[in-house]
Amino acid sequence: MEHRLYQILERAVMSQSRRRLIRILALAMLMAGAVAEETLIVNNGLGITSIDEDSFRNIYLGKKTEWDDGTRVVVVVLKEGASHDHLLSRLNKSASQFLTGWKKLVFTGKGTMPELVDSQEALVSTVAKTPGAIGYVDKEKLREGVKPISLK
Repeated sequence: MEHRLYQILERAVMSQSRRRLIRILALAMLMAGAVAEETLIVNNGLGITSIDEDSFRNIYLGKKTEWDDGTRVVVVVLKEGASHDHLLSRLNKSASQFLTGWKKLVFTGKGTMPELVDSQEALVSTVAKTPGAIGYVDKEKLREGVKPISLK
């Protein structure tokens, strides 16, 4: 009898653990689906639809300062957040490396600091009103005045 009671309790605990594991897995799957998809955006006035990976890196590291049509590149960057972290990851830079690189360009007269903004809405708004501007933002934040571009 004691052994039978032990078996029943063991099955109940196992069953409870499985249900808990299933709940955790379901929650993880929901969260994975909720991850934002970031995109590059530019001011509508730019006549581009895509850029290559080298141009992307060179723009965000301050090495490319003009678009092919001669318009000055204006980099707009979030101060922090998931999209900002994803951008830094794509550039293989930490936040301090990213800012230090830009500060060196400014100090040597070879660049201008990116426009730093507090929110994705502010980033989109700044790109929309600034000729030559580029930003990296959650795809859901697109609005009039900006257009997404693809990376080749």
